[in-house]
Amino acid sequence: MSQLIIRRRILGRLLANVYTDIVVEYLSQRFNIPKAAVSIAYNNPILPGDIRPDLVIMYNNTWFIIEFKTKPNLLHDIDQVIKYKQAIDTYIKPRRTIPILAYVYRAPLEDLSIIEEKKIKPLVILHLIHGSYKILYEALE
Repeated sequence: MSQLIIRRRILGRLLANVYTDIVVEYLSQRFNIPKAAVSIAYNNPILPGDIRPDLVIMYNNTWFIIEFKTKPNLLHDIDQVIKYKQAIDTYIKPRRTIPILAYVYRAPLEDLSIIEEKKIKPLVILHLIHGSYKILYEALE
């Protein structure tokens, strides 16, 4: 394996850790979850049909399904993360599932009011930038 490929993989894992830490920070602040108490699963084929969310964070039988996006396509991205939520609800049956779209680098340009029109709940949309997060949309109940 070439050194360039190895370097890219290492960089990808480091970035994944940084973004994971930012999402855990959001969960800790928003849901009062101790950071050390969460369980984290990366890109594991956990469901039939090879459904693979980028990240699943579990706490107290609540599953947070996180999908990272670098090129926003809001409606498609929402459909994808909702599909993951429905699959986890069907096959795993946790007490609660909360899908989170985490946009890296660029936030979606679409008007987020289209989400409210569709009455999609729960759903969280974050913009991860400069080592922090900005909540773009949050509907939990």
